[in-house]
Amino acid sequence: MIEIRFHGRGGQGAVTAVKILASAIYLEGKFTQAIPMYGTERRGAPVAAFCRVDDTRIRERDLVHEPDMVVVLDPLLNRSVDVTDGLKKGGLVIVNHPGAAKDTGLAGDFKVATVDATKIALDVIGRPITNTAILGAFAKATGLVKLESLAEAVKSELPARLIPTNVDAMKKAYEATNAPVDASGFKKAEIVKKTSTQPMISYSRNVSDWRVIRPVVDKAKCVGCKRCWVYCPETAISLVDNKAEINYDYCKGCGICSEECLVHAIKMEREEV
Repeated sequence: MIEIRFHGRGGQGAVTAVKILASAIYLEGKFTQAIPMYGTERRGAPVAAFCRVDDTRIRERDLVHEPDMVVVLDPLLNRSVDVTDGLKKGGLVIVNHPGAAKDTGLAGDFKVATVDATKIALDVIGRPITNTAILGAFAKATGLVKLESLAEAVKSELPARLIPTNVDAMKKAYEATNAPVDASGFKKAEIVKKTSTQPMISYSRNVSDWRVIRPVVDKAKCVGCKRCWVYCPETAISLVDNKAEINYDYCKGCGICSEECLVHAIKMEREEV
């Protein structure tokens, strides 16, 4: 049996990715199991999902604690979550990261394959939803599933209008994936829980490490209408001199402020890794 654990953030499609993967491998004649793990997580919060693959019927129903493979949809997630916890020796990590394997902050007795799934998703889909791109990378790095099977499985999980771009993202990620390399000599990044540098409101917390993209305000365009302030779900926006001001300790990069700005004064830019 092969056990796989997916790590991502709310809104990146980790649960959907597991469903697509399980369906694709099932189409190839194997037994599969997809296990979503739902909670009260908000968009941007760390989430996990699980997949099992075997040649015979799978009877286990618990979560995957000692995976053979780990798939990471967010390049900064391992700074706050131990994504390789329980990973078997000689296992494989496939991570969304713009740099080389040695730059991921992952280290141990396993291999690491990288792909810049965020860039591919932004270029092809227009949003940092990296689930289908990372599945293309999974197919390339593992050989466990065919790209054609993934493309077929997408049809049952996504609306028809989203299928072409997501299949294209899979293909581009498949081609762009770097081969797995031994991570035993790499330097592991320290896991840090961020605390706010700003006064906190009773119902707020530091969510700065949830971001993939960040809003940047063009003060010259901002008219002080407060629309972004009204719609911000994290109370991250205030008005200073009648211009929108963003507290990045509170901001999780959801992009609602940019969507709601009627004068296009807020632009979303990719967070630096």
